[in-house]
Amino acid sequence: MQSSVIALLPEALGSSAAGVSGATTNPALMGQALVTHSAHYRSFLHTLPASMPADIRLRSLYDQLIIDSAQLLLPLFLQSWHRTGWLSAQIEGGHWMNQDALVARGLELAALAPNIMIKIPGSAQGYRAIEQLVARGCSINNTFCFSVSQLDACLKAIHAGRQRALANGVNTERARYVVSFMIGRLGAEPEFERQARGRRLHLGQADKRWAELAVYQAMQALMRRCETPAQLLLCSIKVDTDARGREHCWHLQRTGADTTLYTLTPELIEFLIRRQQAGRSIAPATEWVQIPGKVLDRLLAIPYFNQAYFEGGLTSDEYARYPAFLTAGNDARLGVQRLQGFIADTLDPPVSTPPVARHKTTMEGRA
Repeated sequence: MQSSVIALLPEALGSSAAGVSGATTNPALMGQALVTHSAHYRSFLHTLPASMPADIRLRSLYDQLIIDSAQLLLPLFLQSWHRTGWLSAQIEGGHWMNQDALVARGLELAALAPNIMIKIPGSAQGYRAIEQLVARGCSINNTFCFSVSQLDACLKAIHAGRQRALANGVNTERARYVVSFMIGRLGAEPEFERQARGRRLHLGQADKRWAELAVYQAMQALMRRCETPAQLLLCSIKVDTDARGREHCWHLQRTGADTTLYTLTPELIEFLIRRQQAGRSIAPATEWVQIPGKVLDRLLAIPYFNQAYFEGGLTSDEYARYPAFLTAGNDARLGVQRLQGFIADTLDPPVSTPPVARHKTTMEGRA
């Protein structure tokens, strides 16, 4: 299946050298997997002891989903000598955990399979945990990242962790580090538009996309200066439709001049295939695009944008209070609730009461 999909993708995105190389998980995606493979996971839940506490049962189901997903990628992981075939496994509830809890849960996830990349949120506690996990030789995916300040904190945590690993004789040669910029969520956050309206500024869809591209370019500039082993990954990629009904994807078409990884959802893959089959294939940019000066001037009047765009725009205590971070955390919480609902529906299905027969009255019988 994977090879047939890759064959349909544009060459720039589907080549074996830089094509589909791994997968990611989060609670919402796991909920979708439960719907698709409900019989399998209902059977798994029935193998667990009835006396198992609810939180342990949830964790067991979560871990099994990760194990099954990692197993699918393991052949690619082994064939590529650990270069590809990684599964990013998100710590459930990680956006509110402290450093010690993140490290403990991260080590548990890393032990599930050799090709696990631990997905840690971009909070102040998260970056402290990243340093510790990197020092132990773990591979890391920093998620819930929306700002240059968070990226800077992540790169510093990775560097410090690698220095500690070197001092302690821990091998990090095969470890991989990714920073996931949730690019489409940045512009979609309602607070962005609310602040613009408060300053009598109109933000069109193009303005929001320029804002996202500006932050992306600022992130890439920082990575170039740091000479880091980490790579930038774009996720929450969006496809837009213009007034003439034509589809575009700025997140793909106007990024990529510097090395960039992309998370491709099924919907995005379908878009790429449509464009490929129509003879208008999509390819990443080969040069940086110029942000229009007038657009940038408007954006710089909005605090929400400045917090993401400038290094130091957010303090470490503000990372987890940034509006887009809060929205992403709430979505993750809802995803966990869906997993809990699946467990409850499997082990304690609702009991249907037979309908009570309604006897006809004399008048009804005569009607």
